[in-house]
Formats: sequence, structure tokens, C-alpha cells
Amino acid sequence: MKSELKVSKGISFLENLLFNPSMKFKIFFLLCCAVLLISCSKEGDAVVSENEQQLEIPLSSVDYGSMDNWYFHPDQLLNFLKTYDLDIAVIDENLSISSTVEVSNNAAINTGVDVFWVHPTHLINPPISPGTVAIGNQDTNFIGLSILAQGALLAKYGRFYAPKYRQATPASFLSAFYTEEERAAALLETYSDIKASFQNYLDNHNNGNKIILAGHSQGSFLLAMLVRDLFDTNPELREKLVTAALGGMGYVYALDNSTLGGWWQNIGLCKTTSECGCIHYWRSYENDETIPEPETTFPSYSETLVNSGLVYRTTDENKDTFYQDNLIFDSQSSPLRYITPGVPYSFSNGANFVAFDNMYTARFKRASSQRTGLAVDYIANASDQRPNELENLESPIIFSDGDYHVKDYHIYIWALMQQIDVKITNCQ
Repeated sequence: MKSELKVSKGISFLENLLFNPSMKFKIFFLLCCAVLLISCSKEGDAVVSENEQQLEIPLSSVDYGSMDNWYFHPDQLLNFLKTYDLDIAVIDENLSISSTVEVSNNAAINTGVDVFWVHPTHLINPPISPGTVAIGNQDTNFIGLSILAQGALLAKYGRFYAPKYRQATPASFLSAFYTEEERAAALLETYSDIKASFQNYLDNHNNGNKIILAGHSQGSFLLAMLVRDLFDTNPELREKLVTAALGGMGYVYALDNSTLGGWWQNIGLCKTTSECGCIHYWRSYENDETIPEPETTFPSYSETLVNSGLVYRTTDENKDTFYQDNLIFDSQSSPLRYITPGVPYSFSNGANFVAFDNMYTARFKRASSQRTGLAVDYIANASDQRPNELENLESPIIFSDGDYHVKDYHIYIWALMQQIDVKITNCQ
């Protein structure tokens, strides 16, 4: 039996919500499931209007000149990330710290590289129709902590910008009960905030710096639109892009192995570790999990978003192949360094991050031309006392057992950083 792990005293209720599956997630995804059940009661796919229309990207109503509308910004007087210790304690199977990986914190230091982070969906009791949720109706404290858990280590590379935004509801992505135009209208409103916040950064703070775009889930979808809208046809901006890390999104697709000409016309999946101006994409599953078919309600299937300039062309499942990263993890299983917040665990000795080595392996898995993912396998021996955070994972109920979406960044952040380390040297 594994030893019983004591959670550090003093951890706040909010931190418990963040680092352990929460009722918030359950409530949120119960609503998602309800939307899907309603959708499934309808025959066929989403209703699409006969006359394709172009919806203009609206002007954002959020003032990004105000520091109040950023979770993290180098110019904030009170910025918890600036002083956050990013060192990683490597924990062995006996719960001892075998080594420490020192990670410098440059969240407010101009290194010549900036990080622009967009967080995933975190909503309580969202509407079951397509639309957006005002920033004032979101749990911004919870979201701020989730950004630290997923993205803070990227502050190693330079100044860290993370905007608040009006999140799209689950139905905006998932529900075939509503028309494609209704879903797209909600996504355009949400995207207008991301575009406005990035434009504010670009106009007032970039000053010629290289850029790392990074996000997860909804955040990655919105960044995918930003890449198409601002970078794809702009050689000057493409030259600034180190990489766009689009964790947990769907999908990188193309007609051939170049990975060009799908969501983006000129930007494709990174083909070498040192390549700059490309896309990193991954979505993680348990090794024996059946990888699901694509969701046809997602933005890559939206003609409205194509007409609005946020997708180059829609997915064609009869011709397209879907891709994801296979540079660090190829078709053969190899060791995975799993990194998770250390706050909940007494063995962390106060470290904000802990790493588990020789506990998991990962490999690139392809089940069909559209079904591909990062397959993760648990390999620790029976005496290993470290917690298996992927065991009986209380994933949101719209995901099947063995779907590790909520842990995408814990699983892949070290592999991502290994590649960015190489790119930073090559992109200068």
C-alpha cells in the first residue's frame, strides 16, 4: 500500500479547489453534459444556414489599459507571479527530494522574449446557450491560481502577460442544438477580448521582442484564432513568433505532412525542435484509451469563422489528416517528467513545483487519420509512494475514463520547455 500523504497545513480552501478536482468543475461540466444530451436528442449535425454569412469581429468592451483587467502583467504593482519561486523539486519513490531544478523567474524582466498566456475555461453555473460570461461573474482568484499551476514555469523566458476575458460558455463549443452562426457569434465576442488585450500588449509593450503564445483548452482555441488573424499573413509578426503552444485544443490538420493550409495557411506544426514560428499541439490520454473522433461543433468546422478571418479553411474529414507533436515523444514509449504543483504535498518541503521521474512514459499514438494523441502509461513499481495523479482521475463527465485533458500541462510542460530552450537560441 502507498503511504498516506498528508496535505500541508495552511493550504487555503481555494488552493484545495485548484489542486484537487472541484465541485466547480463538476457543476460546470454537468451543464456541458446537459447541453450535449439536448444536442444528441436532435437528429443530424448542427443546423447551418443556407446563406453563409460573415460576422465582423466586434470591438471589445474591456479596457486593457487598466491593470485590473490582467491576471498578470509586468507593470502591475501587486503581481504575485513576480516573486513566485519556480524551482522544481524532483521527488523520488520514497518521497525524498533527489534534486532541485533551478528555474529563474523573469516574469517582470525584459529578456527580449515575452509570454502571452490565455487560460482555459473556468465557469460556475454558465448559461446553457452560446454566449459569454462577464469577467465580474467569474472566479478570478481561482483562475489566477490555475494560471500559476499550468503556465507559471513559462515565466522563465521573460515578461508574462495573462489577460482576463469574457469566457465563452460550453455551448459555444459543444452544442449542435444551436446553429453554427450562433456558436460563432459567441466565440467572436470572446475572441475580441483576446485580440484587444494582445493588441494592447503589441502596441505598448512589445518593443520588438520575440513572443511565446501559450494556452490551454478554450485559451488555445482563442490563440489559434489570434495566430490566423494577426500572424498567419503578416511576415513581420511571424518573425517574432517563437512558438504557439496550444495545449488541449483541436485540431492541427492539413492535406499532407507539411501541416500547412489547415487552420492556418502559412503556419504549421513544428517539424523540428529548433524551428521557430510554428505550432506545438498536444492532447493527452491514458495509453489504452480509445482516442475519440473530432467534435464537429468545434471552431475548425465553422464556415462563419472562416469568413470572419479566424480560420483559413474548415476541416475536411474525408481528406485531412490530424497532427500533433511527435518530436520529444514518438511512436515508441519514452520516459516522461511529470510536473505538478507542490503546495498540496507535505513532501514538497515548500517547493511550488514538484517533478516525478520514472513514473510515466508517453508516446505519439495514431488510431486513424483524424484520431491522434499523446498516450501516457503508468510504470511505477508497487512500492512507489508518490501519488499517481492520473489514477481514477475525476475528469469532467463529458470526458471518458482515461482522458487526461485536465492534466495536459502537467504532462507536457517539461517537454515543451525542452523545446523552447532550443528555440530561444535559434530564434534570435
